[in-house]
Amino acid sequence: MHSKPIVVTGGAGFIGSHLTDRLLEAGDEVVVVDDLSTGSRANLAMAERNPRFHFHACKVSECGDLEALVAGASMVVHLAAVVGVEQVMRSPVSTIETNLRETEVVLAAASRSGTPVLLASTSEVYGDPAVHPQTEDYWGNVNPIGPRSCYDEGKRCAETLF
Repeated sequence: MHSKPIVVTGGAGFIGSHLTDRLLEAGDEVVVVDDLSTGSRANLAMAERNPRFHFHACKVSECGDLEALVAGASMVVHLAAVVGVEQVMRSPVSTIETNLRETEVVLAAASRSGTPVLLASTSEVYGDPAVHPQTEDYWGNVNPIGPRSCYDEGKRCAETLF
């Protein structure tokens, strides 16, 4: 249990909502920032009943309270990203820009306050790996022109910022 809240970006998504529930069970206070573009408020039904849960319905980069939320947090778990094959293929440039910009904004706020950030990346940064399991020194087997490559590249760029 942390004395200050944990901020979860993308907390209304599948992974984020389960993490939120688990943190609340552990006694933590949780602040979710999510624009509900792919996540759902229904995923947070259990969390909504907890007084230690707080929700901000906004895109991370457009959240006017982000600086204060991050500064007042014990840590940020950054899960916000464009997801879904259909969305990724329909808007490839927007996917890269969004995944990179949201990460940049979180890191900038965290840098100013000294708040630690955990990035949830994806195994897709390795492409179609020729090595299993992937070690930290494995660079991947990437197809830069594949149908989902814009998602892979955006997440890879986010890792680079870290």
